[in-house]
Amino acid sequence: MKKLLRFLLLFLLALSAAFAVFWFSRPEDLSFEEHRARVPHAEASRFAEVGGVRVHYQEKGAGATLVLIHGNNSSAYTWKDVFDALAAEFRVVAVDMQGFGFTAKPAGGDYRAEAQAALVVGLLDELKIGRAVFVGSSLGGGVALAAAIDHPERVSGLVLVDSAAFTDGRGASLAPSFVNWPYVGTAVTALALTSDRLVRDGLRKSFYDQSKVTDERVEAYYRPLTTRGGQRAARLVRAQRQMARVEKSLHKVTQPALLIWGAEDGLILLEDGRRLQASLPDARLVVFENCGHLPQEEMPERFAREVLAFAAQFKPPAGK
Repeated sequence: MKKLLRFLLLFLLALSAAFAVFWFSRPEDLSFEEHRARVPHAEASRFAEVGGVRVHYQEKGAGATLVLIHGNNSSAYTWKDVFDALAAEFRVVAVDMQGFGFTAKPAGGDYRAEAQAALVVGLLDELKIGRAVFVGSSLGGGVALAAAIDHPERVSGLVLVDSAAFTDGRGASLAPSFVNWPYVGTAVTALALTSDRLVRDGLRKSFYDQSKVTDERVEAYYRPLTTRGGQRAARLVRAQRQMARVEKSLHKVTQPALLIWGAEDGLILLEDGRRLQASLPDARLVVFENCGHLPQEEMPERFAREVLAFAAQFKPPAGK
């Protein structure tokens, strides 16, 4: 019996050591300069220090501001196909939230929607932008709502795209069950992410048009998850993703809101879009047929038209 216990102990120590070597062999975070050539609109990329966090964002255009906030396990990349069209009429700021893209991924970071909203508002402070239309996709929609609740004076309007808002969402999950396994979930997830299969499967769930799941798109979503910081942040975001406070405070959101939803979204269902519309005092819902969770990527031309038409009301009068 003692020999067996000794063997098991040595086996576990060897396994832990092997995983430590595997874990620390990957980079802590992405280097923007190393990946610049593969970043859409890299010429518009900037970095700012916000509350001790190095934040990556892309900025283009002039006039009233649209701030674009991506969803979970995403980045400013999600706006690449609408960035120029929106920037032709507005000042556009597309931000990588804490834990995503090329923004820092602190181990003890606060990844709640309210903290992400404060980070975005802090970036607007750095850029000397007073008010903006907040455009949020999925989790980014929850962040935009948190900003409207906690910083109403900074949010002139909202565009909520297949948005998180409720604690009891009934759609599918992108993450496999082993992500939440106690003790070994981190190790199993890290091993599973040695290939892009999980990301590719997740994108297939996100798009109605499967031709959109290209190798280039998969690589862009997978890239941050090849780092220790990216994987750690993904788990922390999942653990801290609570919409209870946002849901309870939806009645406080008085800004005009445009809701854009893919009719075939299996992750955040259209019924939640209708429920969100009914929960907001001044909201209009536009449904994209034959479209999934990411209308800005699946139907970018129509998406840009809808956003530009809605945001036109926030442009200053001519001559001012």
